[in-house]
Amino acid sequence: MGSEPPFWILSWRIWLLWEARRMTFSSMFWRIFKANLRRYLLYFLCSSFTIMFFFTFTSLNDNPDFQDFYKVNGMISGNLYAPLLILKVFSVFFILYAQSAFAKQRKRDYGLFMVLGMTPGNIRLLILFENSLIALGSIAAGLGAGTLFAGLFYLIVSQLVDLGQVSFSLRGESYLNTALYFLIIYAIVIAGSLLVSLRYNIVTLLKEARSADRMLLRGKLPGFFGLALIAYAVVDVNIHNPYENTVFFRTLGCCVAGVYLLLCSLGDWMEYSLSRFASRRQRHLLFSSDVKHTLGQSRLVLFMITTLAMVSLLLSSMTFFIDASSGDVARMHNPYDIAYTKVMDKNELPADAVQAIVESGPTPLQVHKELEYVDDFTMKFFLDHEINKLTGSSYQVKPGHFLNLSLYDMNDGYDYAIPEMADYTLKLAAGNRSLQSQGTVVEMLFNRLPPVINGLQVILDEADYNAIKAEMPRRIGHIQLFSFEDWKQTGTINDKLNDALDQYNQEHSKQWYDDQRQDRFVFGTQSRIVEHQDLEDGGQFAVLVMLTVSLLFLGASSAVLHFSILTRREQERLKFRKLHRLGITSAEAEGVVRGPLILLFFVPAAAGIALAVFFGERLGVPMSTGGGLQPIAIPVAVSFVYLCLQFLFYRLYAGRYARSLLAEVGIGS
Repeated sequence: MGSEPPFWILSWRIWLLWEARRMTFSSMFWRIFKANLRRYLLYFLCSSFTIMFFFTFTSLNDNPDFQDFYKVNGMISGNLYAPLLILKVFSVFFILYAQSAFAKQRKRDYGLFMVLGMTPGNIRLLILFENSLIALGSIAAGLGAGTLFAGLFYLIVSQLVDLGQVSFSLRGESYLNTALYFLIIYAIVIAGSLLVSLRYNIVTLLKEARSADRMLLRGKLPGFFGLALIAYAVVDVNIHNPYENTVFFRTLGCCVAGVYLLLCSLGDWMEYSLSRFASRRQRHLLFSSDVKHTLGQSRLVLFMITTLAMVSLLLSSMTFFIDASSGDVARMHNPYDIAYTKVMDKNELPADAVQAIVESGPTPLQVHKELEYVDDFTMKFFLDHEINKLTGSSYQVKPGHFLNLSLYDMNDGYDYAIPEMADYTLKLAAGNRSLQSQGTVVEMLFNRLPPVINGLQVILDEADYNAIKAEMPRRIGHIQLFSFEDWKQTGTINDKLNDALDQYNQEHSKQWYDDQRQDRFVFGTQSRIVEHQDLEDGGQFAVLVMLTVSLLFLGASSAVLHFSILTRREQERLKFRKLHRLGITSAEAEGVVRGPLILLFFVPAAAGIALAVFFGERLGVPMSTGGGLQPIAIPVAVSFVYLCLQFLFYRLYAGRYARSLLAEVGIGS
């Protein structure tokens, strides 16, 4: 028989058994929770902030006044849909990653608990308790902080953008929808953690902090496939308009997949490059030995940070560009400064009254034109000679034919579905007449007035036009088109004209729609200044919303980076303890610490900036009418600001982390 263990070991075992007997599971859980409060706190804060931002946008989106087209410009309310969708997708992946990083830090603790007598069932119960507590606490804290932040966000928005009669309100459905959405996310995350825990055993849990992740994709070959995907995406987006069909998403997907494959091989490529220069490798031996390991083990983290940086920079760049180009878009969509149509007893305001209004503004009238057409509700008929007289073109429709007319400017960067009829039957009292298409005219000949674009537009020859005109004398309309010396000063003229038209229609014609506001909108003017103001308000709102989302993404990327560094901290302690025994100095040690951090901070930043600048420039070119450097200048400027922030974050974080880590292993400064 072996010798008896020392008395102090027997006493320690007896004390552990006594403590285990008198401690309930709940009291043990609270002791564990208090001891690991700092670990819980980061996961809790990341989750709470995500919920806070989500609730803020949801509360504004659920406000019925905000979704009322007649109270809020649709270009403002519509700019909330994409950020909400992005936040929904982001919340799933970010909370999933934050929880997995948190669980990885806890695995060694679970192994110690099993050594002390906890069963696998106790471990699963502990996982369920602590994750459920964090989930419920995060939702409660996120909704509480969101309630305060939503009011502040509305105040900021209302100061920058005209929200009309919309007042701040919080609805119960916003709280319910947010809570349910995140409860589902947390339920999935916790269920996944419990399934993974079925494979836990003491040995693997205790070795978790010191073991490296297994890599499925490694070596130099994946990087070559990544380069091929990126090259294909570059060629594809340069050949095609990025706004056409699925071109943008196809090329973006190829680029993102290519970047991931490049990151899989980057460590091997850098190690190979360093090995080609023996003298340089010897001078930076510790750094070169860390390169492959750091890039290989952190490639998922690097990929996530790259994606977050790219999305935030691209969204910010595009919203800034759209806001800056609002004047150009308004000019493209409105060839004339102000336009309205007189049709079927609507807008028959006397000519002298109209003349008095258009000449009463701060800018003189230069052009007043009129275009006749026939309105058959679903079809609008124009005469080729009248179109030629208005635009200076030379369209000539052959007898028995027609031209499809689509009022779009194909240079504004959008991909339009152009309707085109192959044939049309003209129904006349003398009998039906079959007409064949002579082609399609796609041009912004005049402003897109609601009564005119509500249906299809065709251009006829004189005989067919006069025939249908004779059949419908009460449906002959006249489009009024005005141009002024300075369109940016036509706001008061447009408002006065709209008021006069609305008053005339209420007194002299019947109301077409149940809502008077809709009647006023349909038969009101279509002006360059109003679209410019709407685009400007929508652009400013989009800039504010996207900057908020971008800040969340950049904060999330910092959190992901911090999680990654924390999971590697135990390995770093072991490495520097060994280096300390070898006599490494504090200055040398700090340089070794900072080397991998430089890679973690700036490799994904560089990749994200490259993608954002490339796609930002490609998306900006079709929308740019002024040429020059504007399409690339905005993403470059936004990326420069991000790079400065990232550098500042690195300086603050790296120094503090290096001092903390080296102090733990006893390497003095």
